[in-house]
Amino acid sequence: MRIGIGGPLLPADRIQVRLAAGVATPAWLFPEDHVWLSALIGDFARLDGRPYREAAAFLQEPPRRPAPTGKRRMATWTLQSLCRRERPPLDAASLRGTLAVEAQRARDEGRFNRAEVLSAAAQRLRLPCEAVEAHMFADLPGERRLRTPDPLPDPQSLAAHTNLALAQGLLRLASEVTIEIHGNARAVVRQVRLRRLLCTVRREPEGVRLEVSGPFSLFRHTTMYGRALASILPLLPWCECFDLAAQCVLRGQSVTVHLRPGDPLPAGTQPKAYDSRLEERFARDFERANLNWDLVREPEPVETDGTLIFPDFAVVHRRDTSRRFLLEIVGFWTPGYLQGKLSRLREMPHTPLILCIDRALNCSSGELPSYARVVWFHGRIDPGAVLTAIESAPRKDASCVERVNLADLFLDWAGRKPASDPVHRRLAALEPGLHHRYERRAA
Repeated sequence: MRIGIGGPLLPADRIQVRLAAGVATPAWLFPEDHVWLSALIGDFARLDGRPYREAAAFLQEPPRRPAPTGKRRMATWTLQSLCRRERPPLDAASLRGTLAVEAQRARDEGRFNRAEVLSAAAQRLRLPCEAVEAHMFADLPGERRLRTPDPLPDPQSLAAHTNLALAQGLLRLASEVTIEIHGNARAVVRQVRLRRLLCTVRREPEGVRLEVSGPFSLFRHTTMYGRALASILPLLPWCECFDLAAQCVLRGQSVTVHLRPGDPLPAGTQPKAYDSRLEERFARDFERANLNWDLVREPEPVETDGTLIFPDFAVVHRRDTSRRFLLEIVGFWTPGYLQGKLSRLREMPHTPLILCIDRALNCSSGELPSYARVVWFHGRIDPGAVLTAIESAPRKDASCVERVNLADLFLDWAGRKPASDPVHRRLAALEPGLHHRYERRAA
């Protein structure tokens, strides 16, 4: 079954963890749990179409297959959340009203008989007498029929759903969440912004760090916010590496929960490789148009003015990786958005950037920073125009790797030390290409 990013959250009284030294380890479901999960799924198959009260009473009975109590309660709740309660086929309230009228009439005439009242009501409603009696209270929660999903999940899928519900339920109890992501962070950041979470995004040496306020740090809308925060989880397995740490309030105490790639956290629907057809078409056209430059999707973010900008692409030369440009596509956006983006770009004048801007924005050249190379387009981006902008850029405009020559060190130190100083002999004895450690010593 498909793993989505939304849905009900596991209640706190169903959450199962192992507590040790202030750390809560989720009680995950593993392959060894599949035997009793299969028996539980079989029980639900027997309950299809029965009143909910009967199903609930049946599930309270001892299981036919031994199972960990806590885990079984989580799996049962998860399977129930996948089921639905069937709407009554008749208007039970109107049916009861008709019965009440017929019953009162029989009492007034001094001839009350239950079977006759049911028959009279059925005749007025043009229904079989059995249907009137069967659906008299069909609108009550306990009388509504339980309908299982078709098809029912297999044990592996049920375990995955339960593990996701457990992790999402823990996040609902969080006051603070920190996520370190290495690779493919853009989809997570996009989801954070889409759901309007209270979040700070910072760049780390090897990735991105998100600091998110949890539902327990708010005074209201905690359930809505908890669902929004939980929607991040199915996206994390698509990242190359992640480390989530959540400060949770569980059973009256503050605990730390860690989620890492080794945990059996199911992946949701794979994030789209491109945000739009425009980007996808450009990537395809660019790869066909040349053999010298590679297009890297979603490169590392660039920090500017306290925020992170996630470029759409990086353009890297195949034989000289020091020649590297960032490319941002500005498609169907408002002028206000473009103004904000350009103001942030002015804070990073040394970043080689290609801006592809839709002519529909009608943005004058005076609004663009002088260091920004612009490719105008309408409907479709010409890869030849992008290549022209890149090839015409001076080498100093491209990102490069700075190399310090050993001779530079020699000249620098020679100007500060007399010719008789032994440092000159030591420097002259060094071989180019070797790595050496230098320390500053007190005079």
